[in-house]
Amino acid sequence: MSLRMRLAALTLLGSLCAPGLPAGAAGGAIQQQGTLPHGGTYILYRDTAIASAAIDLWFRAPGAGYDNAKPGLARVAAIAAAAARLESGKSLAETIRTAGGTLSVNVYPDLVGVSALVPATAARRVIASMTAAYFAPAIDDASVKTAVRDTAVLSVQQHYSAVQSLHNALFAQIFSGGPAHVAPIPGTLTQVAGITQSDVKAFATRAFAASNATLTIVGDVAPSSLDAVTTGTPGPSSEPIDSALAKPLPAPTSLPGGVSGIGLAWVGPPIRDEKAATAMDFIADYLFRYRTGTLAKVIDASGDTYVTGQFITLHDPGVMIVTVGGANVQVAKTQVIDAIAKLERPLDDATFAAARNAFLYHLAADTQTPTGQSDNLGWYAAEGNAAYAPGDTGGAYRARALSLDPAYVASIVKQFLGRPVVVQLVANAKESS
Repeated sequence: MSLRMRLAALTLLGSLCAPGLPAGAAGGAIQQQGTLPHGGTYILYRDTAIASAAIDLWFRAPGAGYDNAKPGLARVAAIAAAAARLESGKSLAETIRTAGGTLSVNVYPDLVGVSALVPATAARRVIASMTAAYFAPAIDDASVKTAVRDTAVLSVQQHYSAVQSLHNALFAQIFSGGPAHVAPIPGTLTQVAGITQSDVKAFATRAFAASNATLTIVGDVAPSSLDAVTTGTPGPSSEPIDSALAKPLPAPTSLPGGVSGIGLAWVGPPIRDEKAATAMDFIADYLFRYRTGTLAKVIDASGDTYVTGQFITLHDPGVMIVTVGGANVQVAKTQVIDAIAKLERPLDDATFAAARNAFLYHLAADTQTPTGQSDNLGWYAAEGNAAYAPGDTGGAYRARALSLDPAYVASIVKQFLGRPVVVQLVANAKESS
């Protein structure tokens, strides 16, 4: 699944080129896709029964800059573009707020995602504003200062989030180099403060080019609204961004942190291996989904220990991450390892059928809102397999889920979920208190 759906706490002028043929969807919804004027793509999922619209822009861009040396640069650039005043006299953030909507910016090691949820009646002007803000960024000193402050606050918050800290630490262990080795939000305020306006403008010009964009729109939005997209200027496109795996994978390690906890991670299949990736999603759902996962229910029942787990679908490779925190992390860690090992033996048919039905229900629940649908369409397109996105009207993901059987899932556990990479965060008692 996409990272934002499961983990994160926190576009066209004139005629479109080579538009895709509409595909019928449930409830009378229509999905179509095509090419932006200067490259890049759009996916429009129109449902006239929805009074709101989710509008997302996705860019393939390294979180620490193209030299991988400026942690937080992508985050600062994305916020600065949203905060900068446009020709209308308003920033993107102000336009969305005035329309009664919400804006979120989510930056990952290999992707930048900008998402707005607005009334459907405001979709056209938000499409115009969002694409102007990124395809033709007007970044100035004030917007950069705003972005640096915002990122600094998130850096402090992240320091006290076990889930986010463990996620960053596990990626740094699994990947020896490349964007995934560096946390998208810097760990120190010094790193944030060192980002300059010239750094931001240079990065934004390259990363936010229309040719490098995927625009996803879900809701009651007419295709004619795409005429409002700002053309921008031509620029380079990019392939999905991969990072180098550590070889061999490192031994368990302990690191200082603002909070304590234990994280476990396994290298999984790439997005192109659709059936295996779906099986990994099924395993995470069966064991770790909040409130319903078989292991999550056992561990969370005490109220003083928790577990979170997900398979993060990436271009190559995907990563399964599980984090445990609270009073009994060592016991919970053992329970996680034992529960996964137990799945090397196929579930009985009745148990598997019930688990798969629950998985399909959760899939529908996760994509029933415009935001959830737009997020998945954008994430999977940016990671290199748009047609495999949960909720895509082609139904590829659901077909892979229906094709799963107990023996195949057990084989995936044996193939990918052997010895995990383990990181333990040890909190400084004085700092934590």
